Amino acid sequence: MTQEKFELALERLHTSQKRRAGAPVILSHGFFAGSGFLDLDEDHSLARYLAEQGFDVWNLSLRGTGRSLKPLKDAPDSWTLDEMIDKDLLPVIRYVQKENGSARVVWLGYELGALLGYGYAEKKGGLGLAGLATIGAPMTFTHREQAPMKGLLKLQESPTWKKMFLSLNGPFLGKFLVPLLPKLEAIFYNRDNLENEIKEKLLAGALVEINPGVLDQLLLAIKRGEFVSAKGDFSYRKNLGKINTPLLLIGGEADKLAPPEAMEIVRREAGSRDRTVRIFGPKAKDSVAYGHMDLILGPKAKQEVFPAIARWLKQRGGD
Repeated sequence: MTQEKFELALERLHTSQKRRAGAPVILSHGFFAGSGFLDLDEDHSLARYLAEQGFDVWNLSLRGTGRSLKPLKDAPDSWTLDEMIDKDLLPVIRYVQKENGSARVVWLGYELGALLGYGYAEKKGGLGLAGLATIGAPMTFTHREQAPMKGLLKLQESPTWKKMFLSLNGPFLGKFLVPLLPKLEAIFYNRDNLENEIKEKLLAGALVEINPGVLDQLLLAIKRGEFVSAKGDFSYRKNLGKINTPLLLIGGEADKLAPPEAMEIVRREAGSRDRTVRIFGPKAKDSVAYGHMDLILGPKAKQEVFPAIARWLKQRGGD
């Protein structure tokens, strides 16, 4: 239970083998895709892949999503990323430490989950972390490829449109809006790197709604051009130098939400001595230029992306 009366759901995946591969791994999902995105099915699951590699994997549903959807009595119905960083991550980390018996864990975040990891490493000094691995997680929003994101700022001009967006974004985007708008679809994934069957499964069942407070903070970050606090008085980007834990940055050559240039900024400004960037695409001799979601759900992600993550975890995620 968090400090604000939320019970957060953690799904544990691990093999029965006695020898474990390094520290336990906490998976944390993105803005629009819940924990099911990281465990979609047998062949498209980062969670199951890492468990098969011997890791003790904990797939987290962030507050307001999945089985963490309903807070206890008197809990707030709106919150910010700052509150999640300050009040949710440490209880989750401590719980996994206790259940696993490990002194440290690895936080492996996709997009939103990675932003939370950045913030925790900055504000808490990486307490309890053996490493921080991120996938598709920029700290800056000023790059040419990210220009379509600025369209979301129109929501600030119309309370009606904003209310509609908040009530419809998950299921509506998945079932109706995204398939009808190719340009919108291209923002979220490389259309040539996502099979239709998997796309339908993703859009039908793995998307979640975004909380009002989280949306407001995201809009402020887009407006400011960098990840900042909800009040705008703290720049997470400018505090990257406080991150001192081993850091892995995973990106895609064709990722329009987290372009390679944005990932390089994080690598350059982070304080970690151990910083690794891996951008997946033809330049690195991968089969295709990966986009955003296909870093997890692409047909060859299990053969190309997942092993790179597992190798890093085994080398740097030891307890």
